[in-house]
Amino acid sequence: MATPTQPADSPAAPRRSPLLPAALLLALALVALLAWQNRELRQQRDWLGERATRPYHGMYVPEIAVDGIDGQALVLGRAQGGFQVLYFFAPQCPYCLESVPMVRALAARLQQAFGGRVQMIGVGDAAAATLQAYVREHRLDFPVAAVQDRRTLMLYRGSSVPLVLVVGADGRVLHSQLGTLDTMDQVGSILAAMRTETPPAAATPTRSTP
Repeated sequence: MATPTQPADSPAAPRRSPLLPAALLLALALVALLAWQNRELRQQRDWLGERATRPYHGMYVPEIAVDGIDGQALVLGRAQGGFQVLYFFAPQCPYCLESVPMVRALAARLQQAFGGRVQMIGVGDAAAATLQAYVREHRLDFPVAAVQDRRTLMLYRGSSVPLVLVVGADGRVLHSQLGTLDTMDQVGSILAAMRTETPPAAATPTRSTP
């Protein structure tokens, strides 16, 4: 009887290093950390961008002397009656045109509520002659100044229009409304900022022209 042939020794299977799973986990953790850091950096960049271009509650604004289109001396950022309302607009802006009825309503409500103690000033990004025609056409009954200097407008974050700012006696922004002003609720929020010690937060921006 023949003796069975012994099979040749099989080559040993390669042994997996115990460090490989740990290295993979470490790589995944690093990827997750980098993704989180990138997200944080994007959020910080967006926050800084908004702070540089949009008004925010508590923002200080400077006092800047300007001439009204009627020759009246005006000072932006000086709240002589405790508050000042600044309305930034441009004649060619369609959203500003849509806002005209509520802007007029705001001016009337300010007069009713404060009896002239709170000054509302329009800040128009156009030549004085253009603004004079615009004011006559739309019957705006508050002082308006022609301000086209980009640096001045950026100090108030007034490059995107329409924009309403409520400035307090300390020169800080108490409330802002960026975009179309077309509801009485928005007008009410602006007035509420001047009636409470803790004013409402900045309104959600609506349509505006950059």
